[in-house]
Amino acid sequence: MVDDEEASLTPRGGDTSPESLPSQLSSGMTIEVAQGDEVGDESALQERLASGNGTHDLPGYTFPSLDLLERYDREAMMPDMEEISENERQIIDTLESFKIKARPTKATVGPAVTLYEIEPDAGIKISKIRSLEDDIARSLKSEGGIRIIAPIPGKGTIGIEVPNKRPQTVALYSLLTSRKFVENNMHLPVAIGKTITNEVFMFDLAKMPHLLIAGATGQGKSVGLNVMITSLLYSKHPSELKFVMIDPKMLEFSIYEALGHHYLAKLPEEGSCIITDMNKVVPTIYTQAHKHLCIEMDNRYKLLSDARVRNIAEYNSLFDKGELSTADGHARLPYIVLIVDEFADLIMTSGKEVEKPIARIAQKARAAGIHMVLATQRPTTDIITGTIKANFPARIAFKVFSAVDSKTILDAPGANHLVGRGDMLFYQGKDMLRLQCALVDTPETQQIVDEISLQPGYSGAYQLPEAPVEESDESRAISLDKRDPLFDQVATMVVETQQGSASKIQRQFEIGFNRAGRIMDQLEAAGIVSAQHGSKPREVLISDIFTLNNLLESLR
Repeated sequence: MVDDEEASLTPRGGDTSPESLPSQLSSGMTIEVAQGDEVGDESALQERLASGNGTHDLPGYTFPSLDLLERYDREAMMPDMEEISENERQIIDTLESFKIKARPTKATVGPAVTLYEIEPDAGIKISKIRSLEDDIARSLKSEGGIRIIAPIPGKGTIGIEVPNKRPQTVALYSLLTSRKFVENNMHLPVAIGKTITNEVFMFDLAKMPHLLIAGATGQGKSVGLNVMITSLLYSKHPSELKFVMIDPKMLEFSIYEALGHHYLAKLPEEGSCIITDMNKVVPTIYTQAHKHLCIEMDNRYKLLSDARVRNIAEYNSLFDKGELSTADGHARLPYIVLIVDEFADLIMTSGKEVEKPIARIAQKARAAGIHMVLATQRPTTDIITGTIKANFPARIAFKVFSAVDSKTILDAPGANHLVGRGDMLFYQGKDMLRLQCALVDTPETQQIVDEISLQPGYSGAYQLPEAPVEESDESRAISLDKRDPLFDQVATMVVETQQGSASKIQRQFEIGFNRAGRIMDQLEAAGIVSAQHGSKPREVLISDIFTLNNLLESLR
């Protein structure tokens, strides 16, 4: 034990408010109530979001107000001195009962968990302390168990994380108004929660580049997905971001259906943007039968290759500068985020055939701006295979019910000792980070969606490419007898503008890439445009509308 005078600590960030002042127990252990990040200026956030939108579509679009988000009482951050003192005594007594002498040094009070740091005497094996995890949890009568960090990286102390009896709710509002979020320069910024020191935790999904989430039913997994989606809605313009949402439960993502004209992408010829029919899921991500997202990825790689850039950020920068022409098929590319709410249902319905395309997208799609978030409540080895894990370096684990499940998702135990209610572990190949996920409730989400849906939007959802249909030689020969209903209109547009490209047709008539390609093939068969020669634009072979009308009349 140490004297009271031996330990002192200054508040974080120079904050001198009563909540931030550290206290000290008679044992000499310092108590720190970390106040976390400095609050940013809400008006500065709105101004930053609005800036630069003149270069995008929908110049009249405005981001939803932060007033739609709930603000929770910060008084819960006041430490319970009795609870901390009792926990410290129980920890030291339990260690001493196993003949391990240690002195407490510090307690850091977080939103849902308090980290107690102890310094064992010389000659004490760390593994011996780690093996006492269950005994310490029993003595503390902890609801969700405890987690021992032995040793704490960069320190010579042992960390024992103990759940607070009265956890604080982390408001998403506090994350989005923090200076860290207001001043971020990330491509896909996601503010997910707060650390044990009450600091806002953010990550860039574009750099991860994919995320795997697991957690038992009712432990905060779906809320975490909603927090991610909301964070992106408050940071990216509709021209910059599109979601592909797969919802086997048919309930979790239905609230976002109203964003179809702003933020959602959908399958060709489908009425709903949220994919709930499992028969439609495999065409969204499976490659072998010319499936949609993989075709979108390949199309984007062709554009990146033609522009001689390495990723979507460089490509969009060139396009904004006017160095890439729409006449050559170029267009501004939005990021696409694929979110699967229950990956286990996808595997059960589609079998192992879905694993290969997911691995292919995970390996290649990063540069093309396509990123995946897969969530499951069954983190078993038949669902999260070695191939999946190898391509998803970033993982989030909410509470699971067994150490085996924790090892499957995180390659380490720990998630089985979480408290629940948004308590989570974040892992990206380095140290494990414990976070308290923010809360965004259904009424908040509904208000945000309603406000966005009233903003100027596109005429429809972002169309994913159609899966091409294999045609026989005979069907190709008679393709002009089964011309597309838009054939005459497209032919007129091509002759009038003297420009013929599938991407131009796709944008002008708001159809899928593959349908536009088939119309181009029919125009070529009719002698209206020339054959494709590499990346060069097709030559329009008919120079005036009169000649075209005669040709169209002969085809009827």
